[in-house]
Amino acid sequence: MGAGILALAPDQNTSATGVLSATQSKGLPIPRKAIIPAALSSFDAKGRIDYADFRRHISSLAAVEGVSAIMVNGGSGLDKALTREERRKLLGEALTAADNKVPIIAALRESETISKLAPLAKDAETEGVAAITIMPPATKEGYLWDAAQKRFEETCEASSLPVVIYQTRYETDVLVRLASSFPVVGIKEGSKDPATFEKNLRALRALKQNIAVWSTHSKWLLADLAIGADGILSGMGSITADWHVALAEAVDRSDLKTARSISDRLFPLTQVFYHPGQNGHIRMMYALKQLGLRKHDFVRPPFQPLDAAERARIDQALVLSGLR
Repeated sequence: MGAGILALAPDQNTSATGVLSATQSKGLPIPRKAIIPAALSSFDAKGRIDYADFRRHISSLAAVEGVSAIMVNGGSGLDKALTREERRKLLGEALTAADNKVPIIAALRESETISKLAPLAKDAETEGVAAITIMPPATKEGYLWDAAQKRFEETCEASSLPVVIYQTRYETDVLVRLASSFPVVGIKEGSKDPATFEKNLRALRALKQNIAVWSTHSKWLLADLAIGADGILSGMGSITADWHVALAEAVDRSDLKTARSISDRLFPLTQVFYHPGQNGHIRMMYALKQLGLRKHDFVRPPFQPLDAAERARIDQALVLSGLR
């Protein structure tokens, strides 16, 4: 791991030195101050996972100085198109490719063929990852306390791994109760509103439990970091992990000029990746291919490939950002 923001810095309200300790996880520890790319899966023209291409992707991310961990099987991996067996194999492949350079976090979410998170949690622990991310629920009711509590209880009973919550629409009081009731060590904060982000950040800080809050608001990372985010957990990190590291380090040393310069380079990419319409991660898969970092940009149903206009916009954004 690199220096700067990724050094294990004590929280101002606790003597703990990192998010995970050796006794909390079977895998490598994850520092509180962290840059965590969410890895993209790779499919060939027949819809099969190209595990060799995936391993190259993980290896390249793990080699970026300053990357703290890598999340696998989240939305950036088009998880809803993956079987349980494929998700487990991708975790094993990621652990092998990372080669103990960085820890692996397993994202867990239900699908049409996977109704519960518990089996996925068991698989993740068996494979030896460092933590699990509980992805957002599929229904509005899932964000209410009773449903959320039951979902988290079932998952945590199946695994002793530390938990990261992907926050999107939990009310602040529900988020705080979840963080207080389960072995939560981090929040992937994606409330999609700066004011809500700050409200949640302050409420979690008040717990004095050394819970990391990582921004996934790729369209305004600089703002979240300036408010106090501990780092970044984002699918866009699959392309811009080095820039995310540099941005967080610049904010950490109060170098606003450098932080703005990096944010300016990220801007064209965020505008095209997160534009309404097509899945943003499919756009990122195409960008990686265009940059020579992946072999494929194929997708499985129900996801659809990009049309010519989408591809042209991404090509232009890569030029504007200085990547091409």
